[in-house]
Amino acid sequence: MNVKDLGRQHRIVVGVSPTSGSPGALRWAVEEAAGRGGRVVAVRAWRSHMPETATGGRLPSVVSDDTTLAVEQARLAEDVARALGPDHLVETRVVAGKRRAVLVEESRSADLLVIDAGHSTELGARWLGSRLVHVAHCPVVVVPPALGDLPPRPIGSAAGRLERSIERAASTAGRPGFQRPPSR
Repeated sequence: MNVKDLGRQHRIVVGVSPTSGSPGALRWAVEEAAGRGGRVVAVRAWRSHMPETATGGRLPSVVSDDTTLAVEQARLAEDVARALGPDHLVETRVVAGKRRAVLVEESRSADLLVIDAGHSTELGARWLGSRLVHVAHCPVVVVPPALGDLPPRPIGSAAGRLERSIERAASTAGRPGFQRPPSR
């Protein structure tokens, strides 16, 4: 450990699949971060695609990359909220590039990289884990599919609620007359 790393928060990066949403990997990472006092960053690799014509050729995109990127960011946020609930504190990032290259680059600033193993129909996801282990700049955790179907464990949920309470209290401390907005 470097001296410069002493004050740094433990950073866990989760590669979130656009097909499965990686619920097991997200839940596992949140529980791990709660135990280590760290934070989780959900990352999805994104590449813009041009629409195909009826004959299979490609048309120049009529939708701007900014628009399609915003749609992908919204999809990632939905996947994370579906896996962790609406009050999660996970940062979400969509990064342009191929899946493996994006995750390798993200591993440079991560303490841990987490992906799901994928299901038997997701051949690319299964191979991704074995390839990442050899090139990542941090340890890689591959979460088995069976954990993707399990609900969050009580300790992870309780830790998340406690963290949100502390964050709210700190943000309103010393602000006379502050009233919290009504709950949704």
